[in-house]
Amino acid sequence: MTFTILRLLTHSELGMFHEYRRSGREGSKQRAINYDSDVVDRVFPAAKDSDRIAITCRCLEAAKTVVVKEQWLKKQEKNWRLEGHCPKSQYYGFVEPGVLFAMVVDSSSSPASASWVVVPTGHPARTAIINHGESARFGKSAMIALYGEEGDFCRQVLAEHYPQLFEKVENVRNNPNRSTGLEPDPLGLFKILARAGHSLPSAVADLVDNSLSKGASEIDIIFPNPNQGGRWMCIRDNGVGMTPEGLREAMKIGHQRDYDAADLGKYGYGLKGAAWSQADRLTVVSKAANSPESVLTWDREHLDRTRRWEILEDPVEEKYAESVRLGTSGTAVLLTRMRPPIEAPKVKGVEPYTQEVAAVRDHLELVFHRFLEGAVRGRQRVTIRLLKGTELRPNNPMAHPLTKAFDPRSIELPGHQDPSKRPIITVRAYVMPNEAEFHEYHKEQPPQAIREQRDRMTLSGRWNDSQGFYFYRLDRLIKWGGWEDLFAKDEHTKLLRVAVDFDRQADDQLQVDISKQVIRLPVALTDNLKDILKTPRSQARSRYDKKVSTGGGESGATPGGTGAGAGASASKTTGVTGTGRGPTPSPPAPKKERSPLRLVEGASLPWERKTGFAGEQVELSHRIPELVALAQAIDGDNEAKKALSEFLRVLEQAGVVPILDGKLDGK
Repeated sequence: MTFTILRLLTHSELGMFHEYRRSGREGSKQRAINYDSDVVDRVFPAAKDSDRIAITCRCLEAAKTVVVKEQWLKKQEKNWRLEGHCPKSQYYGFVEPGVLFAMVVDSSSSPASASWVVVPTGHPARTAIINHGESARFGKSAMIALYGEEGDFCRQVLAEHYPQLFEKVENVRNNPNRSTGLEPDPLGLFKILARAGHSLPSAVADLVDNSLSKGASEIDIIFPNPNQGGRWMCIRDNGVGMTPEGLREAMKIGHQRDYDAADLGKYGYGLKGAAWSQADRLTVVSKAANSPESVLTWDREHLDRTRRWEILEDPVEEKYAESVRLGTSGTAVLLTRMRPPIEAPKVKGVEPYTQEVAAVRDHLELVFHRFLEGAVRGRQRVTIRLLKGTELRPNNPMAHPLTKAFDPRSIELPGHQDPSKRPIITVRAYVMPNEAEFHEYHKEQPPQAIREQRDRMTLSGRWNDSQGFYFYRLDRLIKWGGWEDLFAKDEHTKLLRVAVDFDRQADDQLQVDISKQVIRLPVALTDNLKDILKTPRSQARSRYDKKVSTGGGESGATPGGTGAGAGASASKTTGVTGTGRGPTPSPPAPKKERSPLRLVEGASLPWERKTGFAGEQVELSHRIPELVALAQAIDGDNEAKKALSEFLRVLEQAGVVPILDGKLDGK
């Protein structure tokens, strides 16, 4: 993984150079260059708790002299610093605030390898880089990290002016052998497909779809530490595999074929689109029973160089050989030269790589839960393993033991003359347990187990966002949450979830798009849904209201407060004055003081302080059950709540950051 890192150095960083000190301009004793934490997270997403990242660096000791120095990034309170070498040469007499620090680093090895240079303020290389669009993010950040081709122009300029440190970027744009006619330009189409909106979890899910379509019962996902060999991934299965001819057909863009009734594919796009959204090189190894193994590769650099739809048949590199090894049949999809996410995940105290693995795991456990449960009719239970053989656990969003399930209802969509080909939609509503019921059921479990159960039940989000439709296409969950404009999200119906099952015959009428993540409900279906869901919506409200009356602590509920009935009774109370002038209304009840604490669902931190029009309020989530229990114990005592709010403020000011020690850190 090659990154180009750029920073405009400040006065405090220039003490790293002896010549700056000797000139008497040094103002601080810092002997390092600052590195922003978001840059380090992107370049080294698997940085460990040692707070030190080793880098073998090449740099200039004089205008023509290159030296090799062992340096390192060292963790500071909030950011990092590049330390380990302070140049003593008079060559660096030009340094002043505003000089450009440029480093090209390969972070796929340990220690990482890099070349860096400091470019003077008036140098044409600095002018060219600063005035180019690649460095546009300098307007928002003091340091930027450009991955791969994002930094092609910068690296080209550096190679031109500092050839002793940087290699020229090869980029053939006018190949005389490029395709003729009106066929799509290979590189252009690659870029289009690579920007089709996949996240890493959704891309992996699309690749798993291909394995399931080939009858796989065991799927292994290998995604090693990206700072120990580069960023790559392999999805390997034991399905029926493909013959050499079948693999060649499967590697075609938009390949049209006859799909089986249970085949999860749709447009002949999933394999290529999912892979290219994450990686510049896609290699597929496949073997059918009684057939030779075959290997084909789409490589972006080769497409760019030749501008021809020319697929490679090179053998897999030795370092990936074990990961793609197949049994009597199966397929291995190997993604190499993977691109890092544009923005690294941001949960404090948890490294980005760990968060990526957790996101993939959570997504697969949800969308394939029926396959993992063995609940798909006509096929055996599927085992999916992630990383070092850890089996995924199904996360059925309706599976809590206290969930109330309604009878399934079927809706036949009109439109096809042959009744046997008319799509059948199956709808089944579920009302989830309310807050009080959930706590009562799990009260004997340890706090971490309760937190995990809550995360799985709320799909690691806010409970309110998990209400709505759950669309299953051939038993694979493709979209969930929300009411598709049929109803508005309502706090009082947040316990209602509705499974909507359909097969390939309904694709057109539901307008399932190429990503299989967008669905539009036809009028013929919405009218039926409104009728079917009247009773479930009513019972969801009743179950939620029961929670409010039992003091579950939900936002909008006020345990112990006066309700509408109490207010009405109070309004009828009258008094008689001593003057005999008749009944006088009792004085208005004092306005209830706003609580400084509020319980919320699905927040990423145990507490968060927010200020709105009504003033400041601390939102508490169930990440720390003991904290919630304390807040509930002092419910009704606003002075005690204020004291707790101020205590949490002291912790915030002391730099105490609540750390999630549940599923994200792998424990």
